[in-house]
Amino acid sequence: MKFLTKLAEYFAKGLQIIGVFAPTIERVLPGPAAAVVQVVSKDLTEMAQVILDAEQVGVALALKGPDKLKAAVPGIADIVLQSALLANHKIQDPALFNQGCTGIASGLADVINSLHTDGIEVTNKQA
Repeated sequence: MKFLTKLAEYFAKGLQIIGVFAPTIERVLPGPAAAVVQVVSKDLTEMAQVILDAEQVGVALALKGPDKLKAAVPGIADIVLQSALLANHKIQDPALFNQGCTGIASGLADVINSLHTDGIEVTNKQA
């Protein structure tokens, strides 16, 4: 079973997922490099949450993969637009920007799905 499917299955059962995308390793780097690692980690974590949210919606509405991808792209685009990468830049080609965000969403979903489901920590919300 794929990682995202397993997560969505747990949510559908009313279970709470603990720290799936929380940073587990802190790196000690000198100077501004530490801030860069934190920003990239934060952006990736936010994007992973968008993918998970789209998966949950997809499970609830019985959507297929391409429709879940379409659901994730606007959230990914928002994070990219707010990132340091685009500071002081304008989007010249919106269609190409959207294509890139679709690629990011698809690639990140693949990365997440490559994870082993043993890393999912679950607790009962009602407890």
